[in-house]
Amino acid sequence: MSKRTEELVNELKECTSINDYIMENESQFLELNTAEYIEILMEHKGLKKIDIVKRSKLSEVYTYQILAGMKNPDRDKLLCIIFALEADVAEADCLLKIAGKSELYAKHRRDTIIMFALSKKLTIDETNDLLYEL
Repeated sequence: MSKRTEELVNELKECTSINDYIMENESQFLELNTAEYIEILMEHKGLKKIDIVKRSKLSEVYTYQILAGMKNPDRDKLLCIIFALEADVAEADCLLKIAGKSELYAKHRRDTIIMFALSKKLTIDETNDLLYEL
């Protein structure tokens, strides 16, 4: 049974042994890496790698390296991949978390614009124009 993150944090605060905590909650830890989650999203949305390469506006070689798990992109490059995936905000946040990057935050102006763009299914070019404009 899956525990909510809040439950895990509370248990962690109260634990006396990190080893016991890890053993008791082994099934709760994310086992996906960035490339694996991107692959899941691609399959779910019926996208191919070439679609991501073209839509991301990143270099072809670099994008293929990200998709192969050879590169750990910074947050901005990952956002390009997120737009190429036509991800929603929840999928974007999940991918950012898995990659060890900060989630989109509604109190940051730039992130708010990105969240709006994702929810309206804007392209990366339309989003960049909106970011520049605002």
